[in-house]
Amino acid sequence: MKNKSLAFILAVVVSGVLLSGCTGTSNTGFKALEREATEADTPPTGLKLELFDLEKVLLVAEANGKKYYLGQGKQGRPSCLVVENADPSLSHSGCTDSIQGEMLRISGPDQKSAVLVSDGYDTKELESSGLTKIHPNILVVTN
Repeated sequence: MKNKSLAFILAVVVSGVLLSGCTGTSNTGFKALEREATEADTPPTGLKLELFDLEKVLLVAEANGKKYYLGQGKQGRPSCLVVENADPSLSHSGCTDSIQGEMLRISGPDQKSAVLVSDGYDTKELESSGLTKIHPNILVVTN
């Protein structure tokens, strides 16, 4: 009788461990998108962001006369980076289904690159290549 009880308890524990691996949270979000949107979070028009089913778009950084927005759809996909320039013709954006690491690299008409990375990504190599970190998720060419 003891062996059956022990086997049952072991089976329950193992099942719980296996199921917890399936139901855990996935790394699809950005901590920067955890706040509520305000009027300042309205991205520029004309970039066709409406083609993507984005749940949220927030202004997360300003640097070199540009505004940088993060956008994300349901369950973390797609993730989008929007660069708003003072000259609207130089504004640009890009989206990706990637969820980890260096997720996206975009360049606008001004040939200045912006790189989107996941939370916690080690950016030392990107920074040593000449990019400047302006936000935990965004690196840019500044010169």
